[in-house]
Amino acid sequence: MRVFVFVLVMSLFCCSCDADVGLSSQARTQVDIVTWNVQTFFDATTEGTEYSDFKNHKYWNEKKYIERLNRLCLVLKTLNADVYVLQEIENESVLIDISNVLAGNAWRAKDNWKFSCFAKEEGSSIGCAILSKIPLTKVRTHSLDVRNENETQPSLRLMIQASLQVGESELVIFANHWKSKSGDAEKSKVWRNWQESLLAYSLMNIEPVERVGVVACGDFNRDVTEFLIDNNQDGNILLRCVENGENKTVRVFSPWLDKNGEIAYEIGSYYFRENWNRIDNFFFYGDVKVLDFEPVSMEPWATPNKTPIPYRTYTGEGFSDHLPLKCSVLFNKKSVKL
Repeated sequence: MRVFVFVLVMSLFCCSCDADVGLSSQARTQVDIVTWNVQTFFDATTEGTEYSDFKNHKYWNEKKYIERLNRLCLVLKTLNADVYVLQEIENESVLIDISNVLAGNAWRAKDNWKFSCFAKEEGSSIGCAILSKIPLTKVRTHSLDVRNENETQPSLRLMIQASLQVGESELVIFANHWKSKSGDAEKSKVWRNWQESLLAYSLMNIEPVERVGVVACGDFNRDVTEFLIDNNQDGNILLRCVENGENKTVRVFSPWLDKNGEIAYEIGSYYFRENWNRIDNFFFYGDVKVLDFEPVSMEPWATPNKTPIPYRTYTGEGFSDHLPLKCSVLFNKKSVKL
């Protein structure tokens, strides 16, 4: 029997500002969300857990960090979402720097991204972050402790769960970054299966689902076609989990797929070996309506052919090897029981 354990509030950082909330006083329930793997976004301070390119002071220093930070914030301002779910952020200091650059040292402005949270496993290089104009509540993290496989569990990034509070309305967000396929994609598949199980189990335990809007997003390192597709009016993806030895599924909706379960977009979010991959995703669950969705392939962070422009430490040029995904949603006006 497979058993997994949840560990809450590990290496968790949250911050907010005492300025006026802004969106919380508005009666609307439409929110724009962007999820983006920003590709190994390290600061200029060496802690020892950085990737090798970022320990080489010939290629990486404070000047290059500031240049890259300003470039990232240019993209975020251009997209102008209410909420950003970012993957591959080194630490909370980077998140604070992003917030400050976006604010332009004018924290009284109502449209600033004042609310944030960050989490990563102790000793790991990178983690996930949420940056929001809307107050974040009920923030927690989920992790896995798997001890019945034929190998020791590798480091697996924490999944963040947080709620957006807009007036009396609430939207639950799960921020994900699943195990990479690098090295041996088939061998690492078992750990992505466990992370899928963790997400599915977490969705199953939200009550009452018929009155709750939920968005699970991030870099799943699993193409949308690698999930179990079962297209009907209530959703097109079945997320699988094992609970007390019993196989269960949770039906969610992915906007990558059309009504027939086929890919609905010419481009993807990640371009590898001259092929598009759709490993970044939004999964919608419960009382939430998708108004719009797109992989945003604008210049200067994408080529004229719409492929992402990766960041290269040796040139100091580029943005990320992933495209940002943007969606607009409408969600419920009830509070969620957790």
